[in-house]
Amino acid sequence: MIKITHETPLAVDMTKGSVLPHIISFAIPFFFGNLFQQLYNTADCMIVGKFLGRDSLAALGASTQFVFTLIGFFNGFATGAYVVISQAFGAKNVARLQKAIHTSVLAAFFIGIFISVLGIFISPLVLQLIKVPESVFSMADSYLRIYFFGMVFLLLYNITFSVLRGLGDSRRPLYFLIFSSVVNIVLDLIFILVLNWGIKGAAWATVLSEAVSIIPAFYVLMKSDDVFKLRIKKLRIDSCILKEILRIGLPGAFSSSITAFSNTFLQKYVNAFGASCAAGWAVFSRFDQLAIMPMNAIAFAAMAFVSQNYGARKNERIYLGIQDSLKTVFVFISFLSVIMFIFARALTCLFISDEESVNFGVLFIRYTAPFYVLCGTSMLYCQILRGLSEPIIPMAVTFAGFVAFRQIFIFTTSHFFKSFAILALTYPLAWPITSLIMILYFKRKMRQIHASFKKIEV
Repeated sequence: MIKITHETPLAVDMTKGSVLPHIISFAIPFFFGNLFQQLYNTADCMIVGKFLGRDSLAALGASTQFVFTLIGFFNGFATGAYVVISQAFGAKNVARLQKAIHTSVLAAFFIGIFISVLGIFISPLVLQLIKVPESVFSMADSYLRIYFFGMVFLLLYNITFSVLRGLGDSRRPLYFLIFSSVVNIVLDLIFILVLNWGIKGAAWATVLSEAVSIIPAFYVLMKSDDVFKLRIKKLRIDSCILKEILRIGLPGAFSSSITAFSNTFLQKYVNAFGASCAAGWAVFSRFDQLAIMPMNAIAFAAMAFVSQNYGARKNERIYLGIQDSLKTVFVFISFLSVIMFIFARALTCLFISDEESVNFGVLFIRYTAPFYVLCGTSMLYCQILRGLSEPIIPMAVTFAGFVAFRQIFIFTTSHFFKSFAILALTYPLAWPITSLIMILYFKRKMRQIHASFKKIEV
């Protein structure tokens, strides 16, 4: 077995050194990377809302959860690759690491093509299923078809991010995403304001910016001089590596896509309150994604840390990493929740001027903000368990809380009350339940790991 014997430019070894600096130094670039990635959708939302009006914004909002459904499926696969790469790096096994990198990239290409074709053909069926208002249906359908046409570009450069982050490097993905976001915003303004392409312009801006952004991402991996270099001639799928990636990634993929698809059906209940509520929900969805990003950054930093130390069999460092991650979640997310609650109206008005739509957006934000710390806790333990090669329980808990509970709750209550408060609370009420179950199972998992490490030592 080939061993890594030195630090390389693309890698950060988290199995040694102070714990908190590793978590923070990984999480900050990861957060800003996600922030700039979110600018794809946020720029679309702001420009569409301000210059194309309420109906176009409602069409964009109606498309959002379906997009998240298919992207969520691939992100689960990317997480599997991320964990396998992190564990191989923590174990200092270069041969396995190289196979994982080349298998991940080639598999991402084929998955990207599949998702593109699937999204183009089923988008009108899904829009009909969730009862998108007739006034915005054609716009939503056009946006989705164009968006999914370019899905393969999005998935290819996302998998390069997973490769780099699995090696402990979250800075280069940040640089790529800044570049991509700037291109996206510039093209948005050109296509919508200059060429008058309407909502189709927003979709084409996203597709083209993703296509352009593949170039620097692949350049870094292919021109690297270290042992992690990506070589076209080595692109092949190793069946054992792929099975391990799928074993870890598929439960997360199904969990993410089912959760997003469940939220697509939640859109149906939002639509029942009219176009203004749908527009308010579209704005809230953007801020919800922004709020989730720091949680996601800390959770993935913890997963990278835990994966590497699990591969290196350093049990005590796993506990230390989790403790520091929890403290970080509590401090940052509590502060963010307060800011969102207080400035909900000012934030909503950045996107839309219609007073009724603004009021709906403000209420969605204020009903959700107090629960965000619990959302962060749930996400943290979910990713930690995946970093420990335990994918099934996070999927089951996520499904029970984010899908079954939400759908049963809103379906039951909507038959007795047409209440906006109940609709708004349906989304965050699952987080306390999932947080508790994740914590309890994590304690059990760590006891099993501790016992297995002792057997190996003996």
